[in-house]
Amino acid sequence: MGRRERLFNGLTFLMLGLTVVILLCYIAIAMNPYLFINPFPPPPPSPLIALATHTPLPTSTRESVPTWTPTSSPTVTPTPAPSFTPTITPSPKPYPTPTYTATPLPPTPRVTRSPYPFTYELTYQTPYYGCSWMGAAGVVQDIDGNPLTGYPIHIWGGGIDIVVNAGDNPMYGDSGWEQFFTNKPTELRNVFRVQIHSRDNPNHPPVSEEIVLDFPGYCSEAMAYIIFTQNH
Repeated sequence: MGRRERLFNGLTFLMLGLTVVILLCYIAIAMNPYLFINPFPPPPPSPLIALATHTPLPTSTRESVPTWTPTSSPTVTPTPAPSFTPTITPSPKPYPTPTYTATPLPPTPRVTRSPYPFTYELTYQTPYYGCSWMGAAGVVQDIDGNPLTGYPIHIWGGGIDIVVNAGDNPMYGDSGWEQFFTNKPTELRNVFRVQIHSRDNPNHPPVSEEIVLDFPGYCSEAMAYIIFTQNH
């Protein structure tokens, strides 16, 4: 094989290798358009936090939902049954009269009822929008799992103080709701809080306890998913 033929063979293999590299780059950009090798990445989704106003609740003229720190319900200490000592009529026999003491029965345990009409289940998941989104979302349902719409959810912390309503975002279900925080996973602990409020009371008092969100800074846990369930 001559020198010229070896040169052409080397150029041919070089072009094949470059073709394979370019093909792999196209596949990587198609799977994740936000890679650094993409010279024209799509713009990130517009953060909802930029919206300065929100639709006020139809039954209240307040600009923000009042907050209230609940106090724990007093615990009732059951009183055990009093002990009694029966008296045995003395007999003429010369042995002492025995005394019997009754042992009180233990109190019957009772199921502790939540002081709020709603309980919650909190999990951290990968956002539906990918790793360029971090926030909170969820649904509201009754004890049988049926969706409940119209309930206001108060979200505040980190410069955010907003109210969203159950049913505003049907992507999560008929009673779905959502709030955007930032455009990348960030470790934020004890910054954001979430609480559901009454739908039917004009003063909209809280109907669940205050939920504190702790984000570890991973994409796989960048969405705090909360299911509010009506228990009574």
